[in-house]
Amino acid sequence: MDFEFINESDMEFVPRGRKTTVPPELVAALGKLTVGKACRVTGLKVNPKALTFKTDKARVGAVIRQGANQAKVKVSISWAQDGTPQVVKRK
Repeated sequence: MDFEFINESDMEFVPRGRKTTVPPELVAALGKLTVGKACRVTGLKVNPKALTFKTDKARVGAVIRQGANQAKVKVSISWAQDGTPQVVKRK
């Protein structure tokens, strides 16, 4: 293994990846969530039998979390057996 020590100021950075785009309707819906209620986001349902199920869940979860950040609410995501994300507002 080869190593090269450089100054911290000489480090190069590559952007991590594309940014998540969040539908404004999702932000509005998450902003209306109240404690004790859940929101089934049927428009972001994923196929649980797909080979990419885990990746799809991670992608959809990122969209929902980003939407929650924009709505300034804290949420938890649970997944139904049919692949539908269910969102609850945390206290």
